[in-house]
Amino acid sequence: MNETTVTFVGNVATDIRATSSRDGVAMTSFRLASTTRRFERGKGWSDVDTIFVTVICWRQLADHLASSLAKGDPIIVTGRLRVRQWTADDGRSGTAVELEAFAAGHDLTRGVSTFTRTPGRTVTAVGANRGASDIAGYGANSTDAGTDPDQDTAGPSVDVAAAGVDDDGAAAQESAA
Repeated sequence: MNETTVTFVGNVATDIRATSSRDGVAMTSFRLASTTRRFERGKGWSDVDTIFVTVICWRQLADHLASSLAKGDPIIVTGRLRVRQWTADDGRSGTAVELEAFAAGHDLTRGVSTFTRTPGRTVTAVGANRGASDIAGYGANSTDAGTDPDQDTAGPSVDVAAAGVDDDGAAAQESAA
């Protein structure tokens, strides 16, 4: 499927709106303002155009953005671009530019930020096949995996977020070449 993936650099232009879908899935939305700046000899920097984009985030990213961002924060957002036409009941029409985000964070060229890792679920790797422990870089004999040496041979417990395991518990597998 050909989808347009873009990255916007700008500021949070509105308050963060955190809600959930009818199915209970976390959703966060806000408007992002991105301004083009140009340097003109003799005049210095000037703002040329500002584009406003509605950013929509789902699930864990939605929860994290709602806790991390505020109006006015400088941010970088990457996601799928959607442009759609709309018509209101009163006859007005327009174009909506939306970004379904899959990654976002503070723009660290304009300030500093502190990262706090959220506690992840743990799973137990089973057998010697490429499970979550192998993907995370923890081998069966790793001392960094946080396992008890007297533990059974089921394998080490692994932080799911660090292991690349999705919400359904499935590990991201590489194809054997």
